[in-house]
Amino acid sequence: MKIRKNINVTVFLDHVRKCEGNVYFKTIEGDQLNLKSLLSQYILVSIINNDELMKNGVVDCTKESDVALLAQFLE
Repeated sequence: MKIRKNINVTVFLDHVRKCEGNVYFKTIEGDQLNLKSLLSQYILVSIINNDELMKNGVVDCTKESDVALLAQFLE
């Protein structure tokens, strides 16, 4: 699932912290950022306004129940 444009990143990351499983931002190059990691969150914040990087990245939740928690931020 892709991240919607113009989301409130702070609120999105607050929701990620509430997820039971891991939440990854994955690129087509095979990179994976575990969004529960503070370092990965900083990296996401720095790339979230880069349309090229965002259009090729997807969010993947390890627990299906977490998808509902993040649904308002995902396409």
